[in-house]
Amino acid sequence: MKTQLTTLACAGLAAAVGLSPTPAAAQNPRAQSEKELSRNVPADSIRACSLITRADVTKATGSNPYVDPEPAGEGGWICNFGIGELKVYSGPNAWEAWEATLKRFKKDQAPQTPVSGFGERAYFVYPKPDNASQGNVAFLVAKSGNHTLALSLDAPEGKSADSMRPALESLMKLLLARLR
Repeated sequence: MKTQLTTLACAGLAAAVGLSPTPAAAQNPRAQSEKELSRNVPADSIRACSLITRADVTKATGSNPYVDPEPAGEGGWICNFGIGELKVYSGPNAWEAWEATLKRFKKDQAPQTPVSGFGERAYFVYPKPDNASQGNVAFLVAKSGNHTLALSLDAPEGKSADSMRPALESLMKLLLARLR
């Protein structure tokens, strides 16, 4: 998984929901990530890896991720599957928590492209890499009940983040069906 994704996925939410007593700017990204991974999650949280399989990813992307989905975060709210991640934010403020994470990492100004068929707020976002060593990443974000799903895929080298759109749509349809 690209460094940007791991950092974006694992850090910032604690500060956004007030669980971090130290200002996030004073912490290094590793410390922020470690703190985020150990945060308490709402009782109705869903284990992200219960929603996605390696076979799902292979079928949708046409690429073998070469790893089985691996949970992270207290309660398993993050699922890393090699070429992407699924983050399941839960609770009444799940959508706001995701958006606060984007803001914290200064990715909230990235253009959001609304998408139909995944709920009223669903959108794609393609954050710009912070440096040349980071690849292109695409996110599809959707809300289902008290859960917000942020699904990301790394674009293959030489491809645009937008090229991951069909795979993201295919995977998100599966995820939302499994949540219901």
